[in-house]
Amino acid sequence: MTAEQLQACLQSDGPLRPTFCSIPAWGQLFVYLAGAITILIFAYGIYLHVKAWQAGQGPISGRRRVPASVLVRRFFKYVLGQKAVLRRRYPGIFHIGIFWGFLLLFVGTALATIDFDVLHLFFDTRVLTGTFYVVYEFVLDTAGLLLILGLLLAIWRRYITAPHYVLGAWDFVIWSLLIVGVTGFLVEGMRLAMFPVPWGPYSWIGQGIANLYAAMDVSWQGEGATAFYLATWMVHAIAAFVFIAAVPYTNAVHMVSTAINAMLRAIEPIPSGAALVPIDIENAEFFGVGRLAEFTSKQRLGVDSCTRCGRCETVCPAFASGTPLNPKGVIVSLSEALRGELDGPPFAPSGDSVFAGADGRSADATEDALIVGEGLMVDPGQLWACTTCLACVEECPAFIEIVDDMVDMRRYLALTEGAIPATGAVTLRNMATSGNPWGYAQEDRLAWAEGLDVPVAQPGVEYELLYWVGCSASYDQRNQKIARAMVQLLNAAGVSFAVMREERCTCESARRMGEEYLFQTATEENVGNISQYSFGRILAHCPHCFNTLKNEYPDFGGEFEVVHHSQLLRELVEQGRLTGLTALGERVAFHDSCYLGRYNREFDAPRDVLAASGAEVVELPRNMEQAFCCGGGGGKMWLEDEQFDTPVENLRMEEILETGTDSVAVACPFCLTMLDGAAKSMGAEDMAVKDIAELMAAALTQGD
Repeated sequence: MTAEQLQACLQSDGPLRPTFCSIPAWGQLFVYLAGAITILIFAYGIYLHVKAWQAGQGPISGRRRVPASVLVRRFFKYVLGQKAVLRRRYPGIFHIGIFWGFLLLFVGTALATIDFDVLHLFFDTRVLTGTFYVVYEFVLDTAGLLLILGLLLAIWRRYITAPHYVLGAWDFVIWSLLIVGVTGFLVEGMRLAMFPVPWGPYSWIGQGIANLYAAMDVSWQGEGATAFYLATWMVHAIAAFVFIAAVPYTNAVHMVSTAINAMLRAIEPIPSGAALVPIDIENAEFFGVGRLAEFTSKQRLGVDSCTRCGRCETVCPAFASGTPLNPKGVIVSLSEALRGELDGPPFAPSGDSVFAGADGRSADATEDALIVGEGLMVDPGQLWACTTCLACVEECPAFIEIVDDMVDMRRYLALTEGAIPATGAVTLRNMATSGNPWGYAQEDRLAWAEGLDVPVAQPGVEYELLYWVGCSASYDQRNQKIARAMVQLLNAAGVSFAVMREERCTCESARRMGEEYLFQTATEENVGNISQYSFGRILAHCPHCFNTLKNEYPDFGGEFEVVHHSQLLRELVEQGRLTGLTALGERVAFHDSCYLGRYNREFDAPRDVLAASGAEVVELPRNMEQAFCCGGGGGKMWLEDEQFDTPVENLRMEEILETGTDSVAVACPFCLTMLDGAAKSMGAEDMAVKDIAELMAAALTQGD
């Protein structure tokens, strides 16, 4: 290396970034050509993905337009902040290292390009000089270390601890980025060993490597050293170009698609699944989703965002109970099929083919080919196993709205194929003809209130509350105790309320089973009947009715203010309207309802009610956002499923029994039915399952 070449590298007596240090002209030309080709390949690949998203129904932005302020907030919260990824500490930590390490290095490389290829060549000025440059070097060395440490932790998890649910995830990303990171530090260390500079220590990792070379008496002078330096530099450059070019054609594309999907997630505070997209029954060309082409653009973006992390699989109650459903398998199959339809260079397989259809089904499909059915990509048995508990959506770091996808495919089975399980079909028929799942007579709907002198709503009379009792508390003998307890509490608080004689099933279960037509018919009738009365709010103690009335009826003209009984009871206590409560003095395990908790983000109210009743609340291992389902949602209350190892409700009851409490409190009649049945089937008849209203009414009675 001549003095002239050394001076060309250093270019200044002070800190200044050396560019193409000791790199011959042909190497520099290679970088520019390879860089241009890489950008074109990357851009074309992203274009193919966007084209695939747009090929779906409706806009990529989804059903509701997300305001710009929300987009910005989500960008900082979920993209830069990685909040969803950090819900699990170990993978969250290494992903933060990989993400921020790569992001800072990418920004640093882009800044270096602007510094030399734009500012220097066209304006004869530089920004990577002086104090700014040494800070730049320190930050980039730190970022490189974060990247490599994150990758090593990922390798340990992926190949050493090797949890089964991460199969097929990260392989290309891990190894390609590791080569880029390691060779980058080796090149920097060799450069500082060959051309020491006073500001070298700011490149603290590179300088450390140079010092290590010196301690080992490794000489970096002569043609052999220069050739090795050049070879390592070329490997680093090629690895970086290959990774960037390959991003759209491998699972690394989630870096782009997941960021977009996170910002376009269902508008808060209503989460995905809480308000399903209505079908225009009269004008729709198809019902539900039976083919790839029938997914919305937002749904296609979602499945294309899957990182193959398997978090959905680990929290799915249907998977845990041994049913055919593996949510990761379904989404991966759809993702592979969608990518297989893209024109252009073949997309690299994710290595996750074992999950195609969760049981080895091929993910090959065309836009017009059926994907739902016996022997096809998504088997009906998988769809009917879903409890729509939203645990998968809550856990998914890519914000894939899995439950919406499941329900849309159920809609295809129900409305197009008429393929509903036998017990479900009977239930739907009862809902249609009798207005309740059991087929009981409408005139018996208020039989639960016998002897209570419950007021029946009259037009022209103003009420504080219109009490929506629901089918379970109207007809099921056990759940009738909830309604009777609520009446006792409402009377004690002096609340003006009435029940509605015309009340009929909301058909919420029907909608989750895919029978949209029945749901819309029932909704039109209910909205019309409710609208004839004057009241402040609707009270519902069933979270399924609560969610439907609150979040789904507005799409059909039912703009009502709705309150759950846990929220109302807490409110009455806080207002001093409900007094005279005597402490129950018992330890009670509390089970969160999916439709009250995850669907409507209400976790505190039922606990506050129990505390006001003098009960000691014992938290279950999985609670609040991570609560385990009772197994009754999504129409599962009405479906007989023989394809399981252990019923979902029994798995939950096992957790309850381990607390050592004598009772479990719930805030949902479905949960009460499922868990009470589980206790009896497991020989734990002494485990009392009670609604929070029953416990508060007991505390009120003791006070009397």
